[in-house]
Amino acid sequence: MRNSQFVALTQAGEVVLHHAERMLQEQDAMRQELSLFRGGLSGALRIGVVPQSSIDIMPLLKGFNDAYPKVGLHLCVMTHATLMEQLDLHRIDIGLGFDELLTEHQRRALNVQLRHPNPMALLGPLPAHCAPTGPLTLADLQDLPLILPSTTMQFRRYLDEAAARQQISLRVVLETDSLFHLVNGVSHGLGCAVVSAGIAATAQQLFKLPCHPLSDASAGTIAFITRKHSVTPAMKAFLAKAGA
Repeated sequence: MRNSQFVALTQAGEVVLHHAERMLQEQDAMRQELSLFRGGLSGALRIGVVPQSSIDIMPLLKGFNDAYPKVGLHLCVMTHATLMEQLDLHRIDIGLGFDELLTEHQRRALNVQLRHPNPMALLGPLPAHCAPTGPLTLADLQDLPLILPSTTMQFRRYLDEAAARQQISLRVVLETDSLFHLVNGVSHGLGCAVVSAGIAATAQQLFKLPCHPLSDASAGTIAFITRKHSVTPAMKAFLAKAGA
């Protein structure tokens, strides 16, 4: 469909596009199967991940690359909703998303594996007068300048819901949808950030930033999500490496 403002696919065109993408993916799966007879698995593996996850994807990618150096890796960061859409369109092969956000229809069409809890943590130094005597809680954050993910991000929604349940107000000095700027803001002393415990542990290791687990806040459960059909050898190999 075309007019003076934009060009768009008709509903019939969308159906054709969906099936064409699926056919291309099936061809890629066939090529990967055949590559096993020609000196090792080759092809491509496309992975989509939500921005804040307790699972550090990089060690998994490194281990997979060591074992299958001929498979090209493509990693995209996206919202959970976009991740589900891209899986359905066969534009990514594996998604790392939120388990509890899956609908019953999606659960029937998908495989959900390797579920991990997704606890939150505070990244950054605590003032001496704010140091808690026990586990850190949301109530301990009320007077701290905080750097938080944007309100459009699912991780932030989990945080806001936990704060609302406890009737806690948080002092936000910066909101961003960029993980780089979130961590960079902490390193420049702008405030402390609330992130997934996995991100906090990585930032502590790479940038020497202190992190403190939050005992009463969690961003649901993270899981690897794939289609039940159109599974390529590269997908199977990656999930086997990840422990599925």
